[in-house]
Amino acid sequence: MQGRTDQEAGVSRGVPVRFQPAVEGLRRPAGFKDWKTMRIGVIPPIPIEVFTASPHEVINLWSAFFLETDRGPLLETARMAGFPDNFSHCARSIYGLVCDLDIKSVFYPHPGIPKELTHALQQLGEHDVEVVPFAFPLLRNEERLRGEIDGLCIRLGVDPGVLSTVMEQWQQVRTVLRRFDGLQQRTGAFSSRDYVTMLARSMDPRGDLGELRKTIERGILDYKDLGRDRWTRIGILGLPPWREGFYETLERNRAVAVYDEWGVENNPMSASSDLAHVYHMSSLPYGLKRRQERIMREAATRKIRGFVLGVEYIRDSLRDEGFFRNALGLPVFTIENRGGGGLSSAEEGGLERFLAQLGS
Repeated sequence: MQGRTDQEAGVSRGVPVRFQPAVEGLRRPAGFKDWKTMRIGVIPPIPIEVFTASPHEVINLWSAFFLETDRGPLLETARMAGFPDNFSHCARSIYGLVCDLDIKSVFYPHPGIPKELTHALQQLGEHDVEVVPFAFPLLRNEERLRGEIDGLCIRLGVDPGVLSTVMEQWQQVRTVLRRFDGLQQRTGAFSSRDYVTMLARSMDPRGDLGELRKTIERGILDYKDLGRDRWTRIGILGLPPWREGFYETLERNRAVAVYDEWGVENNPMSASSDLAHVYHMSSLPYGLKRRQERIMREAATRKIRGFVLGVEYIRDSLRDEGFFRNALGLPVFTIENRGGGGLSSAEEGGLERFLAQLGS
């Protein structure tokens, strides 16, 4: 996610100050130790396969937020808890999801979430929701990451045999997803909204993985050649925009997203069955330079003309924006997700001028 990380917002590396393990005073839900199963929320990037193999009901909070068509009740829950209306739309919605779905525990990547979401998690932690960081190594280190994943398996009560079976099922899902993503890469087969939405849906472990695979297969079969292979090809970096009017503006200006960094990175499509290796190869948890390397490879392969960078607030993302503008060698347009309303006429006009520049 974009915005200031919890470290930049004044929280020390390691375990964040207000998110201490149970032995150091984190309040757990009443009766926690007696529960065999519970409802867990996860915020990516995080090894979702481990959660899927656990005995718990798991909800990808990002996917649930992005796919929700009516966020009004979620925002109302956050408002009743004291969040102002000008606070992050995403953070308020995720707070509402956790409360409304009676989620007992939330796991999130550390470091790497915006300060607004950090604040929402802090508030949840003060209301008997267990908030647990998954610590990616400060520097890429596959063995340390393996140790973190093993510890997560123990914490969630994951049986190794079940995890192996789940990994095979996820491989089947992602084999089909590679076909879907490859079709978009080669031909711009799907509208930008449909492409980004399918990637968001594919990282949500709720329901049957076999049915998820069939959903992606049906999406491939629904392909109709509308000539998008000749449209302006763009990539989306950071958080995919969810504001009304964004995808319609792309379509109206004959531009199509052929790469969604967030969706691709959080649906690791490696053929490896070694979970530590799969997430070791991810770039999102490891900083801007690692992301730059991956993005530039994708730009060349997918013949991308320019990028849209999705952020929560530009003021908190100036470093990211400046880095990508200088490092990628391609035009970058930044769009704020912030309040979550529709694009203003000025924002829509700016996006249209950017797309016209790419197509000229």
